[in-house]
Amino acid sequence: MRRAAGALLLALASAAAPAACSREFSVGISELGYGAYQQGGKWQGIVPALVAELSRRSGCPLVLAGRPRARVVLEFEQGQLDIMTSSLQLPERDRIAYFLPYSYTEVDLIVASNKIPRAIEDWPQQPELKLGMVRGIRLSPRLSAIVDTLLASRQAELSSDYENLAAKLVAGRVQAALIPSVIHVKLRREGQLPAQATTVDLPEATTDVLGLYVNRSAATSDDVQLLRQHLDAMRREGWVLALYARHVGDAEARRLFRNEAVR
Repeated sequence: MRRAAGALLLALASAAAPAACSREFSVGISELGYGAYQQGGKWQGIVPALVAELSRRSGCPLVLAGRPRARVVLEFEQGQLDIMTSSLQLPERDRIAYFLPYSYTEVDLIVASNKIPRAIEDWPQQPELKLGMVRGIRLSPRLSAIVDTLLASRQAELSSDYENLAAKLVAGRVQAALIPSVIHVKLRREGQLPAQATTVDLPEATTDVLGLYVNRSAATSDDVQLLRQHLDAMRREGWVLALYARHVGDAEARRLFRNEAVR
């Protein structure tokens, strides 16, 4: 009887344990404001916490691999990394990977002072103003058209990263900058933006779906289904929203997720 009871407990424990993926997956990650950053030699922020929870729920071993963003993209496209996070859905990536959405991103305009025009479409008429942005940032079609005009007239310039862009804003080399919210919130809290800087919620900007890509060459369809199932549950339960609120504040998290209920 005791042996039968032990076997029953073992069977129940096995049934309760989360299913596991077919193999371990490497997850490319880069420093992107509160999205991911290093502190005390350890990864902190939204993405590391999300990956850890997804790994715990699914039973899939997900191992963070820190790289500069450009290298993450290159190694993922070459099949050297299995998963890439903090990504917009793009047709060229859909051909090589599965897109699993988990949150949203929006680009805001950070102006150095309240004396700077907040309507970016008026900037071409004010040639003394200069806009800054990071190379490779993706914008909505409407905002991209305005920025292309500013780049053509040299009223906009590109930076290599957001810390460099923030330094230009403080130094007065640019009067405003386009920065995603999870990045500019951290920059402001750390004193890397001008004290009098204000945030403009641009009507030309869009709230875009953000997700992770799972390389088709690395994962089986069962792996992808398992990860999708648990990631969707984390969204439905409000776990991801609560994670964002802990890092960027409740108001900013709810602004980013304002369309979540209808998706």
